[in-house]
Amino acid sequence: MGLAEGEFAVSYGDDNVEIWITQMGPWANMNTAFIDRENGVVAIIDPFDGEEWLKALSKQDLTPTHILLTHTHRDHTAGVSAIRNAHPEIEVWGHAESVSPSLIGRIIFRRTDFTHVWEQAPNEIVKWNCGSIHLTVIHSPGHSPGHVTLHGHGVYVAGDLLFTMRSGRVDLPGSDPAAQWRSLAMAKTVLQNLPSDWRLIPGHRYDWIDGTTPDWVTIEQALKHNLSLNAPDIDAFDALPFNRFDDEMSA
Repeated sequence: MGLAEGEFAVSYGDDNVEIWITQMGPWANMNTAFIDRENGVVAIIDPFDGEEWLKALSKQDLTPTHILLTHTHRDHTAGVSAIRNAHPEIEVWGHAESVSPSLIGRIIFRRTDFTHVWEQAPNEIVKWNCGSIHLTVIHSPGHSPGHVTLHGHGVYVAGDLLFTMRSGRVDLPGSDPAAQWRSLAMAKTVLQNLPSDWRLIPGHRYDWIDGTTPDWVTIEQALKHNLSLNAPDIDAFDALPFNRFDDEMSA
């Protein structure tokens, strides 16, 4: 592991669905796409660089049909406009609660006009299906309002709920440490019931326990070593040093 900027790792899940994973941008954003060639479905999650996605897909004669957003922090929506301008008919999905109403929140949360929304309550599950792609979508707020995770076809796309060794910060506008703790508890239950060799794709490629920065880890590794998943209670979780930073990053 260790994708170069703009390099794509391609693998196959069940139902012959292709999984494309890449790392983009100064915050080491991890992007994932689920592709069903037979039915012409290309669903990109949190595109950071729209032009690079369009270029890579075009080389394979593929057209993006869906954008699925875990949340609307600007580093997770940066590529939406370019893709949408090239393909105005594309569906853009996100949770109804994922756009902040506050002025400062709008600085961090990029305005995103969804064509379709998920509206389930926190920690409730809905299914998203298109062609041979079948994903489970869980409303997982805490890092941001309306945050969701998506999993299927051998991968769990964590967004900024989870990174490899830790979890997303809870000091931004709209963040809620208690909600994050509840979302993590739900995530742990879900992960414990998924195959241990599935890959957990984090929202960002941050440090792992050995000092490396892998693109992903297995669910087994995450359950064993992730500090947030293994916090014994909310007080211990809230005291973890990576929950709050003195900077302006949206990651």
